[in-house]
Amino acid sequence: MLLAMAWRNLQRHGRRTFITAAAMGISVAFVMAMLAYVDGMYRKMADVMINQTTGQLQVAHPDFATQRTMYDTVPDAAARLKTVAALPGVRGASARLYGFALLGGAEQTAGAQLVGVLPEQELELVPMRDRMVSGAWLAPDQTDQIVLGEGLAETLEVAVGDQVVAVTQAADGSLGNALYQVVGVLTSGSVTLDRTGAWLRLKDLQTLLVLPDQAHEITLLSDSLDSRAGDPIVSALVKTVRAALPTDEKHPLSVRPWWVVSPATASMLATSDASAWLILVILFLVAGLGILNTMLMSVFERTKELGVMKALGTRPAKIVQLVLWESLLLSGLACLGGLVLGGVLDWMLVNWGLALTTSSGDRLSTGGVLFDPRIFGVVRADRIVVTVLTLLCVAVVAALWPAFRAARLRPVVAMRDE
Repeated sequence: MLLAMAWRNLQRHGRRTFITAAAMGISVAFVMAMLAYVDGMYRKMADVMINQTTGQLQVAHPDFATQRTMYDTVPDAAARLKTVAALPGVRGASARLYGFALLGGAEQTAGAQLVGVLPEQELELVPMRDRMVSGAWLAPDQTDQIVLGEGLAETLEVAVGDQVVAVTQAADGSLGNALYQVVGVLTSGSVTLDRTGAWLRLKDLQTLLVLPDQAHEITLLSDSLDSRAGDPIVSALVKTVRAALPTDEKHPLSVRPWWVVSPATASMLATSDASAWLILVILFLVAGLGILNTMLMSVFERTKELGVMKALGTRPAKIVQLVLWESLLLSGLACLGGLVLGGVLDWMLVNWGLALTTSSGDRLSTGGVLFDPRIFGVVRADRIVVTVLTLLCVAVVAALWPAFRAARLRPVVAMRDE
């Protein structure tokens, strides 16, 4: 009976009910779209900062993360890589070797960070072919090839087909130098790597630095798609890899998840949930004020009616329930409309994306991550559930004051209201 009365009361002022429900529904749709867009941005940041930079799991010399010296390497890199790549739960694995060199083109020179990779295995971690601006990715069976970051290629004034010379200090103290042909130019998604990065085959860099069968890190990806620190799937894989790669004092190894390797990345990605709560606060304010206003107006307009109900024996608890049912029905209508509109907006963000550029037309960069010109949304079911539950909770809280006010009305005084 109370539910039927609550529905009837909402219909009595259909225009006000529609306006309030529409405003709340638009708020729900706006929150859903914003959360999908923000999650898309953070998914991109996680892809660049975890997959491309550290991997979800990293095997390295214990001192390499802090010292970054040439000599802190993983020996027998090929055998160790083969061992961990065959472990259950490993989605991709590759070995990387780093070095610094002076690169010279026909007219210009620049310092560069050399990254030695296994061309085919690297593609399991990073979709390099999709990031090529010109040319092609490294061929696994070709030597003396190099791929430059877009910014570095502009600095050196070289293009695909040109040659660059690399000069560096080798591990044995000699002066390493080699001539490479530029086969591709890419945009990595990292501002630093785009300006200074140069990729070549792992064996070519091992030869240049005189570090045979050595790598600075073995990076792995697990089956998990979670980008939050403490991911149990990654944590379990850490234990598995440690068991598969026993260490000794002569050849120490550390096996660490990405949030230990790069705490700054973990802190940055943790702000994703903070951003979600900030957006939900907007929903709290808009929805709460709308419901409070509507319920107060409803109570004021029906003061005499509520007085008659109390005079006929309706208990205060029933009055409170009646007002709360009206609030829940109103927010329910808003949720239905908001879910439909928000679903359409999310579909557009997932399939079409939204352009993201600076005022000058350049791509936006945040935290060292260079975003693509178009960001695609990521829809998470838990975000939608939290949004709907938040609105329903706000509906109950906002209606409590009008409900208790109605319950405290004195029948004699209320029935005299005009």
